[in-house]
Amino acid sequence: MKFWLVLIALLMGCSSVKEDKKTLSDNIHIDVEEVKLDNGLTALLVNNPKLPIFSLQLFYKVGGKNEVPGITGASHFLEHMMFKGAKKYGANTMDFIIEGSGGSTNAYTTNDQTVYYENLPSSQLEKIIDIESDRMENLLLEPEAFNKEREVVLEERKMRYENSPRGQLYLEMMQTLYKGTPYGRSVIGDIPDLKSVTREQIFKYFKRFYAPNNATLVLVGDINVSQAKKLINEKFGKIPSSPSVEEAHKELKDEDFVPKLTVHQTVAKKGESPNPLFMLAFPTYKAGHTKGYALDVLSSIIGSGKSASLINKYILIDKPIATSMYAAHQSLEKSGFFFIGGELVRGVKLSQFREDLLKNLNSFCDTEITERSIQKIKNNYLTGLYGGLDTNAGLGSFLGERQLIFNDWRFYKTELDMYEKVSVGDVKAVCQEAFVKPSVFVSVWNMHK
Repeated sequence: MKFWLVLIALLMGCSSVKEDKKTLSDNIHIDVEEVKLDNGLTALLVNNPKLPIFSLQLFYKVGGKNEVPGITGASHFLEHMMFKGAKKYGANTMDFIIEGSGGSTNAYTTNDQTVYYENLPSSQLEKIIDIESDRMENLLLEPEAFNKEREVVLEERKMRYENSPRGQLYLEMMQTLYKGTPYGRSVIGDIPDLKSVTREQIFKYFKRFYAPNNATLVLVGDINVSQAKKLINEKFGKIPSSPSVEEAHKELKDEDFVPKLTVHQTVAKKGESPNPLFMLAFPTYKAGHTKGYALDVLSSIIGSGKSASLINKYILIDKPIATSMYAAHQSLEKSGFFFIGGELVRGVKLSQFREDLLKNLNSFCDTEITERSIQKIKNNYLTGLYGGLDTNAGLGSFLGERQLIFNDWRFYKTELDMYEKVSVGDVKAVCQEAFVKPSVFVSVWNMHK
């Protein structure tokens, strides 16, 4: 868990590193004990005795992309129901135990995964492993609680999308860019499906995807690794595998997630924002693709920090066109997209702004990409990476996501080496390629009809 001396050496380019010709990945070692149970559960254990606490994270390889029309939002609905009681630990018991121990718990659902996490004192390890195994195998889905939670989810949908201009913007962008693909659906779910989905449908979905052979358990903190392995085998080893989950994943072909855009798309949506909010998105590549790392660097050059190209072009001028702007590259398991967004000042003509933005993005390929700007981004990336890995929860999330997406927690070594190799030529090439593709331009504004 001690990464900072390595980081300083890497950022300063110290002579010993140069002489040994070590790559970034050569300088990092995470001591992980990997366990694979007979029923398919993968467990990653890291002992960090710095403080008498631990973080447990349970990654399920199921998210919005695994749903079909009629049960959209099932993954997120299940996330809610996982806190409503199981056979051994009934309703509200889990929260009572965790909060009473001075710990915390939460969960999140994305297009690709659902993750549950707890941060607790080390004395509570056996209890939380028992709780997690109980709800993996014996979730109640009690009818009254199910129907009450339906209303909670509908209200969350309204808060995050219908009543949130930025939520509207993102949802509209995803639905337009990925129309006709599994990524084109709302993770929270479509309102008609949320109102009509039955307990039986959710239970069937649960039994298919919530199984040891579709999960990764990550445990980081002050733990006895041998004891933890024994507890995990004892509590999870008896849970049967899902016979159909592998088939479900094989049914999702990479080609089914490729955006079907052939021309530029423009969407204007009425919302509550008094100033125009916009997002311009281009299709890119799935997680792990070589070009993705250069696109990450490009997004930071043009959109991150006070010296970013977009900030200088549209905000730090005599008559600002925007009050905020950003850029990012998002890699999902099956696809990816590059997007620019922000808030414009009132009075800006959106069609003219869009044309000007596209023109400037292409000019950035020649003017903004330098050795200095790339090295700055690499340094920032490393600083943020190592800072995140210095906590139990940060390291657990880092390992779990790579195990889930790439089926190998060690993939971080490949990632680090790919970032290290990114050159001016690489970033210019992806820049020139990305911004000529058909794009989606979405705006949300209270002046739209």
